[in-house]
Amino acid sequence: MCYLDQTSPLSREVFRSDTAMKREISRHISFYASTIHPFSYLRFYWECIMIVTFALAFIVLPYDVVYLYHPDEYDVLSWFHVLVLCVDFICLIDICFNIRTGYYVKERQYVELSSRKIANRYVRFWFWVDLISSAPDPLFSHYIVPKHALHHPFIGCLNKRELHFGCFWDSWKVLSVMKIFRLPTFLRYVSNVFKRFRIRRNVLKFTSVATIILLSFHWMACIIFLVPRLAQGTDPELIDPQSWTVKEDLWSEEPIKRYIEALARTVYMLAMVTHSIDLFMTDEDVVMDIFAIILGYVLKIFIIAELLIFIRIMFSSTTKYHEQRHELQNYIRHEQLPAPLHKQLLQYYNYRVANLYSRKPMIDQVTGDQFQLAIREDVGGPLINEVTLFRSTLPADVIRKLLSECRYQIFLKDDLVVNAARGSACSDMVFVIRGTVAIYTSTWHEVLHLEDGEHFGEYQLVLDDPDIKHSNIVAIETSEIYILDKSTFKEIISQYPVLHEQIRFLARERYDALVALEKNLVLETIEEAETIRRTRKFYQ
Repeated sequence: MCYLDQTSPLSREVFRSDTAMKREISRHISFYASTIHPFSYLRFYWECIMIVTFALAFIVLPYDVVYLYHPDEYDVLSWFHVLVLCVDFICLIDICFNIRTGYYVKERQYVELSSRKIANRYVRFWFWVDLISSAPDPLFSHYIVPKHALHHPFIGCLNKRELHFGCFWDSWKVLSVMKIFRLPTFLRYVSNVFKRFRIRRNVLKFTSVATIILLSFHWMACIIFLVPRLAQGTDPELIDPQSWTVKEDLWSEEPIKRYIEALARTVYMLAMVTHSIDLFMTDEDVVMDIFAIILGYVLKIFIIAELLIFIRIMFSSTTKYHEQRHELQNYIRHEQLPAPLHKQLLQYYNYRVANLYSRKPMIDQVTGDQFQLAIREDVGGPLINEVTLFRSTLPADVIRKLLSECRYQIFLKDDLVVNAARGSACSDMVFVIRGTVAIYTSTWHEVLHLEDGEHFGEYQLVLDDPDIKHSNIVAIETSEIYILDKSTFKEIISQYPVLHEQIRFLARERYDALVALEKNLVLETIEEAETIRRTRKFYQ
């Protein structure tokens, strides 16, 4: 549960092969067993819980802080206060999860699992925000705060330079709304869920925009009533008669009626149905009206910008990917291809374009050969440099030429990469970029597995001996591979006769040494087996 989930699309975006995932799991178990991987089952389930928790917090907490202030409204432990308590306690548990969960460093393409680095990063800011905003307010309000404590407003205490318990309680309850800073985290969790279930990006965009707009109206309806309450208290006799709350006679109404009236006023101002400012309004009302009008303009600009982005997404690479995939499915149905081939085609398409559609030929034409070679050197350069036979004999410019002639191919699971039955015609060298392939003898006995960054076939590539052994190579999982053809290698290396002779001599010397070592191992095995057989016969 705490380790990497190999079935998650998020894991596939970061670790493109099963081998890379297994190495990540091994690293996690060996060195950081006490931490939670950010792409694990446990973290996904907890993020789903936190999506519901944050959604309730963003709706319930501002209403609780602003509209439930009378003693008879918070003195009784109702279902609403139990809900607030549950939200606060889950957020406290979330602190424990966050301080033990690793994080993905996108710039380095690396998952940090060190508990010390995780804790240092979290304690810098978010730990204090989570801790302060997750204090269980209903417990204090039911067992500590006396009645009529909130009759002393927070701002009034500051103006008069007096200290009352109600001032402290007002400020403490306001601090709980700091959970709004977790809105980006909430949207990121929602995005992770959408990606896991492969829901389209335009649906995610619409959901995010709708959430932000609805929360803006809800929070503004709370803030517009919170400001006069903080500035003037909750005693109707002490409230300025010019305040809109007095004109609407809200102080004697039920909390839900106060909220509905404030929401209606908010909708009018944010939607700019009317933005006239009464000369007889209080200073707090004027400031809030100006703020609401500005926020309304900002929301309109935000909606227009997001609408343009939404339209662009409709014609984006992701949409093109789904359109091309739909056309591929139509082609498969038209040709009546068998189910196994149907599955292989879709699997290859999904892996090849990685859920994005791009016009690769046009990109290659624009970037040119120079940039394409630079990309090849960045990806395949370390692979060829790992071949000691090349590193010992060939200069950098020859290796660069070989690299530019390597063929990039994707092989699905159980695909035959190299066929030993073709003999010298299949004397190609294989470089595994990502994935895992298996090496078999010509009689299909499994020898070894090659994983990310490994290679095979340099002796078959260099030597022309008809007695040299050829192997079958099969992909165990979807693998990205560079293949260097023997004909291409000969064509390039023939331009350098001295180098050609040197690499052939060194390859022959090493190959003969490997054959001799193999014979010695076989003889030793036979000798040991014969000794065991004679010993058993002696004791019998």
